[in-house]
Amino acid sequence: MKKKKIEDDTLKRMESLAKRADENKGFELGLETEFSKEEVLKLDFVDNKQNPDESYKLYYAIEGILKSNLPTGPENEKIRTFVREEKIIFLTGGKKKDKNGLRGADSRQAYISSHLEVALNTLIEWLQEGTGTYDLFLKFRNLNIQYGYFEKDELDKFSQSKE
Repeated sequence: MKKKKIEDDTLKRMESLAKRADENKGFELGLETEFSKEEVLKLDFVDNKQNPDESYKLYYAIEGILKSNLPTGPENEKIRTFVREEKIIFLTGGKKKDKNGLRGADSRQAYISSHLEVALNTLIEWLQEGTGTYDLFLKFRNLNIQYGYFEKDELDKFSQSKE
């Protein structure tokens, strides 16, 4: 009998907490506005089925290319970090580190056709052009701008975190 009372009290507390939480919902689904045809066509979720094997191969191919082709040594650590961070922002769909250094997303779980393949093709193009590391940074920054992860006026800002 006592156990039943404890369970009822726990359920009542949970119900009360849930009601309070529901009263304070501070988000919108974004379905209230109309989308243009171009915006709808940009939504690339139909072809982006989860395929861990393909994602794994693509992600580590990207990492291998970066490891083999970015300048080495401690004196080049900053530029490597900038390039990799720009790549990660792209792969995570625009997630930047917060003030605590946390991103809240994993670039290894990026969409295949809209992000991983684009990043790989960007690297291949960069290699074929034979341009420098800064050019690769700009390629990823431009992708981030194109996808709406940075504003155009942020192109010359090297801060890659939310501030």
